[in-house]
Amino acid sequence: MGRSRIEHRVLYRDPQFYASFPSAATRADGTVLVAFRRARDHRWLRGAGWSRSTAGFNHIDHLDSRSQTVLLTLGPDGAPREEEPLALPPDPQAADQDASLLVLRDGRILLAGFCWYPVPAEDGQALRELGLGLAGSPLKTGDLYLFWGGYTRYSDDGGRSWSPHRFLPPLPGHPDILPGRRPMHAGAVRGRAVEAPDGTLLQTSYTHHPQTGSYASHLYASTDRGESWQYRSLIAFDPRGKAGFCETALHLTPGGALLAFHRTTGLGDHLATSRSHDLGHSWEGWEVRDMVGHPYDACPLPDGRVLLCGGYRHAPYGIRGRLCDPDGRAPGMTAFDMAAFDTAEEIVLRADGPAPDLGYPWATPLPDGRVLVAYYICDGAGLRGIEASVLALR
Repeated sequence: MGRSRIEHRVLYRDPQFYASFPSAATRADGTVLVAFRRARDHRWLRGAGWSRSTAGFNHIDHLDSRSQTVLLTLGPDGAPREEEPLALPPDPQAADQDASLLVLRDGRILLAGFCWYPVPAEDGQALRELGLGLAGSPLKTGDLYLFWGGYTRYSDDGGRSWSPHRFLPPLPGHPDILPGRRPMHAGAVRGRAVEAPDGTLLQTSYTHHPQTGSYASHLYASTDRGESWQYRSLIAFDPRGKAGFCETALHLTPGGALLAFHRTTGLGDHLATSRSHDLGHSWEGWEVRDMVGHPYDACPLPDGRVLLCGGYRHAPYGIRGRLCDPDGRAPGMTAFDMAAFDTAEEIVLRADGPAPDLGYPWATPLPDGRVLVAYYICDGAGLRGIEASVLALR
């Protein structure tokens, strides 16, 4: 297995913004939607001189009180259209972080993400004395940030208008975000959701497990097209606290197995996988795979294969993928075998990233049979933007 050619494209880059964490989905008419997080990049205020500083490559800015979800529309060929990207209305109280897209079979577009609640730095100490956990620092981020929960929203008109943020139900057994006033709404949400043949929607979340403090991955389900959600199960958790599982992508095989692909901590940046045979009501034990990078996206292709992509934050920095058939249709494979992801050929999409702050790839098929993989990466001046690689796979 392999690819015949790779074409790289810039989808979005603006010197006043830090663009990151994209997702992509192809609609029935062949157009492609790309959603991503856009935040302010204050370096432009310094003038052109900042771009000559090596600090531009190491600039990381993942907390901003004005961050929001932006939606791009690409043509069926995966090329950007001329219209301006659409900035989605933010939550009234909090800043949006990440965006995970899924186009349902009936055309509804589901978007999942999570939020940070900005708090003036001068109030931080008083809130910490009340037991609230705040992220950020006054020097680097200006404000401090309180995690505000995971949410979903949807569009029934092709992405032109969107429902309000609807925060997911609380995680069982987890302490409140605000004791007695705001529960832990699901945790952070990042990763591909799936729609089962019966219409059930499955979406992952993750947060620090109260028992160990390490990341654990969870599953939520909706049986009414995303109108409401219910907690379904704990996907992966290490009771020893040595390994963490987060930013989990899902794939539902033609044979009915639900696969989970986890970004990990404590496992040398290796992929870990989990498997369920009852749509996530129960899970087999997690397994560590050979693939290195994070996080992952598992894109189902029209021919039944899966393109698994991940960011590669080790020199040479870039984007890598593996193309495989996890349902056992390869010669010599007569049963379902997760080892297919270990033995599949590795595809190097990019190996020219100037800095390790890149990745979060998300793939989607194009009508002509090629595959578009969107990700974020900085340019030669250290400015983060959304780019894509278009692959013709054999």
